[in-house]
Amino acid sequence: MRRSSLTLLLLLSAACARSPLVRQGFPVIVATPALAQQSGFAPWAISMPFGHAQDGSTLVLRFLERAETSGARYVSNVQVVFMADDGGTELECRTHLMPEGPVPPWKTLVRTAMAAGEYAPLRVIRRPIPYTMTQCREHWVSTTVTEATRSGPSSARGAAVLMTTTSMTSRPEIRCEPVTATRILSRYAFEDAVDYVPPRIERLLESRPELKLLETEAECLPRDPLAPRTNRIEALAYGGSGPRAAFLDVPPVAPARAPKPAPTQVDL
Repeated sequence: MRRSSLTLLLLLSAACARSPLVRQGFPVIVATPALAQQSGFAPWAISMPFGHAQDGSTLVLRFLERAETSGARYVSNVQVVFMADDGGTELECRTHLMPEGPVPPWKTLVRTAMAAGEYAPLRVIRRPIPYTMTQCREHWVSTTVTEATRSGPSSARGAAVLMTTTSMTSRPEIRCEPVTATRILSRYAFEDAVDYVPPRIERLLESRPELKLLETEAECLPRDPLAPRTNRIEALAYGGSGPRAAFLDVPPVAPARAPKPAPTQVDL
């Protein structure tokens, strides 16, 4: 699958692990449409708009939390949708997040068709971006130890002589510190136009170990005039109280204009 390739400028040793988020209640399950339908719950549409300069990993986790807030037990057909423009034609470009497993045959056909560069927003932009990670290393710490001892009597009065000896001891100690590195971020032109960072599967697993997803290649199609004019994550939810329960406290997002990117680094 197409995603970020890492170029480390520093040799990093074992990083300190972060504890997964502890959640209450039943975690929502990202399922295939067939499995979700077998649950017997009635499906309803769930959608969460988002704005400029967003982190895809954070958005996906927030979206699943919203689904859980509504009481949903399953979500399927999870898609990240973007407004885009290609020579004056308004498009909707999207990627799909699905459970691990074989990619449906039709999705392979879409990837093959779009590989020829039918739409400019599907070009891949590669940019170096800095990021910070925690590096832990073993250090040997030296300590000076002074020890006092008494020797036998040194005179007729029987007074003892106080003797001191100094030595060095070493012990291992683990120290963790932030380290700046650089990775090469590969993303589609329509993602780059709004400074969107695609979700990283390893970050999703840190918060939700049960969440094993694959992201498909993108597809772009002319925008349906009736579709919302916003960048958004959408899916079908099964179970729960519906979209009102999921999004009561979400502020409205202004309609997004289809961006017209002018990339400087393009990997065709």
